[in-house]
Amino acid sequence: MTDLFREVEEDLRRERLKQLWDKYGVYVAGLALGIVLAASIIVGWQAWQRSRSETASTRYEELVAQAAKETPAEAAVTLGKFAESAPAGYAALARLRQAAALVEAGDAKEAAKVYDEIAASSGAAPILRGMATIKGSLILLDTLGHDEMKTRLAPLKAADSPWRASAHEISGLSAYKAGKYAEAQADFDAIVNDPGASAGLRDRAHVMQALIAPLLPAAKAADDGKTTDAAPAGARAE
Repeated sequence: MTDLFREVEEDLRRERLKQLWDKYGVYVAGLALGIVLAASIIVGWQAWQRSRSETASTRYEELVAQAAKETPAEAAVTLGKFAESAPAGYAALARLRQAAALVEAGDAKEAAKVYDEIAASSGAAPILRGMATIKGSLILLDTLGHDEMKTRLAPLKAADSPWRASAHEISGLSAYKAGKYAEAQADFDAIVNDPGASAGLRDRAHVMQALIAPLLPAAKAADDGKTTDAAPAGARAE
């Protein structure tokens, strides 16, 4: 009797499965085919990316060797052409070398433009974008207004930025040039108090602190007060 019930249940189960397959079988088969096709596309795309990256790596090394034998202006052209069609990472590296070649060739304006293009590129690694911002800012230090320079460097002053000390140094120099000594002092104080700043950066910051200190409002007011107090004494001595 138990075997009979089991056979009936199995027959019912098979009948239900058949009904389900008749109703949804086409969709299930289509879904399975879609999954297989999607997997094939992903694997193929990854293989193509790997191949493209390997080709770009080889070509980049060749161009770096070639650029070393060219004039800076020629090297800038060579690297710029490669960057136009290279994968994002190698394009950013080529652009950095292109900008450096432009600086060496005496075309600082064009170099700053290339650095800004790298800094704005979403395809470049964040650390390369930060480096490009720092290098471009150094070029523009003598020509860019302090407010604009401050805005440009603000993101790189974040506590987790690997470029924060360099950003404070350039911002401090810009503020010093603009006569904003309190701002400059704050930037150099940030470097001195940053345990992650290099020894060279901290040494330069100490030098700038010493230069700025006599120019700060409190120091000037103290000096003015000493002069005022000393004048009557001198008059009485006469």
